[in-house]
Amino acid sequence: MKQNKSSIPHFLKTIISSKHIVEIFIFFLYFTSFAQYDNLLIAKDSTSLKPKTLAIGIDNMAFVKDNEYFNLIADGYTLLGNQTEVSFNYQAHQNYRLTAGFYALKYFGTNNFEPLIPYVGLEINKGHSRFNIGKLYTDDRHQLPDEIYAFERLLDARHIEHGLQHRFNNAHWQTDTWLEWEHFIQKADHRRERLNFGQSTTFKQRFKHWQFSIPLRIYLQHRGGQINVRDNGNSAVNNAVVFANSAVGIALENQLNNRTKIGFKYQYLRLDMNSNNPEELLFTSGYAHKWQIFVKYRHWQTYVSYWQSHQFVAPKGDDMFQSVSRRVEKYVDTQNQPADVFKYHAEPHRQLLTLSTRYQKEIFPDLNLAFIIDVYDQLNRSSIQSVYYNTEVYHQWDFTLGLYLRYRFDFNIIK
Repeated sequence: MKQNKSSIPHFLKTIISSKHIVEIFIFFLYFTSFAQYDNLLIAKDSTSLKPKTLAIGIDNMAFVKDNEYFNLIADGYTLLGNQTEVSFNYQAHQNYRLTAGFYALKYFGTNNFEPLIPYVGLEINKGHSRFNIGKLYTDDRHQLPDEIYAFERLLDARHIEHGLQHRFNNAHWQTDTWLEWEHFIQKADHRRERLNFGQSTTFKQRFKHWQFSIPLRIYLQHRGGQINVRDNGNSAVNNAVVFANSAVGIALENQLNNRTKIGFKYQYLRLDMNSNNPEELLFTSGYAHKWQIFVKYRHWQTYVSYWQSHQFVAPKGDDMFQSVSRRVEKYVDTQNQPADVFKYHAEPHRQLLTLSTRYQKEIFPDLNLAFIIDVYDQLNRSSIQSVYYNTEVYHQWDFTLGLYLRYRFDFNIIK
């Protein structure tokens, strides 16, 4: 498939020539003028209690996320449910606390809870630094972009991570460095171990009404191990591999007044790996560009984004931005066996124009409401032609709606 070598002019031409996109953009700019929160759905970070204090923490979120997708990369489905974390926190010293708790998830329309996940952790605070041993802090998705670490991971057990973590935050620097044990293996285990390492750094500098920032993100996933069972017929079981997703960018934000901000963001993202066996990623290297302009007014944010990728894949990224299909196989052959319709479908040159509007507000003390609309226009042409499924997608409009209600509160039981 022939691609336009000059992507930016094509992008501008698409915006100018698309009457519907311009109309929707004007509508949302007008809509936001009646209603700023970069870190959507992030609850307050844990605070120091008085030493020798035992407290119970309740973190509950009811959610609805409706993915109306009709493209060949991401499935359309609806998530409707409620998740709760209950934790017991003992402030042994003014600089550290011990935590033990569990995570519960219930999807509406099912009769049972998903399996409960217990956790323990130690958090140490010193100056601008926070150290976590055991359960990691993931509310901000480690500052990773949605294309590398999907927002949807916060809606299920995948956001419960265990390992080691150090976070630092001052006037100019914000960092998050962590090591997560995703799959721990025993001797003669039939699966490979998985370890994830990440490092997120953001440098920020203010100039009167302007803020300039440079984000740098690195996320590595190791699959392998020395004590798992080998299978001569399955190279994936024997293969030790490291996937690397990275991103670097620049952002400019102007504070027009105490309620309104406007800005521009650019990110360059990469996929690299150390093996010739890409497994389910299909590609061993790739890259992507993302441009954004945005307006923020009080509780509202509106973004217009352009995404252009070449063989970009992220194991934990949002499905919509991948170059490899993640749709489930729902067709069967004449032997009633699953037909590989989407397994090998790829769109190496993927282009998306995205419009997003978001609202978040603390409607009552400790109770936050969030509402999200994301609209996608697929600019690249893609198709699947098989005896089971035959279709072509071009200028496909997809959208997702999200409504979230989150309550987080800590109260002392023993002093």
